[in-house]
Amino acid sequence: AKYRIVVLGNLDYHLWSKASTTAPVMSQLELRLLTSLAIFHKCPLKNCDIKQAFVQSSLPPDEEYYVKPPVGCPRSGSGTYWRLIRSLYGLKRAPKLWFEKLSSHLKAMGLTSSPSSPCLFVGTLIPGEPPVYVGVYVDDSIYFSPSSAVEEQFQKLLSTIGEVDFMGQVSHFWGIEFNWHHLENGELSVILT
Repeated sequence: AKYRIVVLGNLDYHLWSKASTTAPVMSQLELRLLTSLAIFHKCPLKNCDIKQAFVQSSLPPDEEYYVKPPVGCPRSGSGTYWRLIRSLYGLKRAPKLWFEKLSSHLKAMGLTSSPSSPCLFVGTLIPGEPPVYVGVYVDDSIYFSPSSAVEEQFQKLLSTIGEVDFMGQVSHFWGIEFNWHHLENGELSVILT
């Protein structure tokens, strides 16, 4: 069973601007760009999912939220409230806070984001080895490097942000099916359905 504690963001009393609540996400064009780069480098894309992503980001100290615990919570008596210290699903700023945390984490790993596409990252993790390319869509990421050692290093470093499910070669992403074909001449192709 999967469950989440969700906050009613529509009851948020803060007056947020659109810029302070929205987070960028990778577009279809950027997905196709990364797919093309992967084909060029003869490396299939890999994907990962960061578990409970929004809960990973802390709320700034000046933002206070109090919520009633779920009905029947064994740890909270009646008439009690929780003061949130972490972002929860449903908060208006949760997507923005999560993207800022993930982006900072990727940059601390040595990756840089594209000036025109903030969801695309590239960087050299191991000196003398090829770079890793990363695309971010909320809590799902796709990535590849021509070096398996770089991919392993990326996985190791990304895992320090929280629980990450590395799913290997992309077979489905955004409802798109990826059928990878390793050709006899060493080339790689993919069919997107």
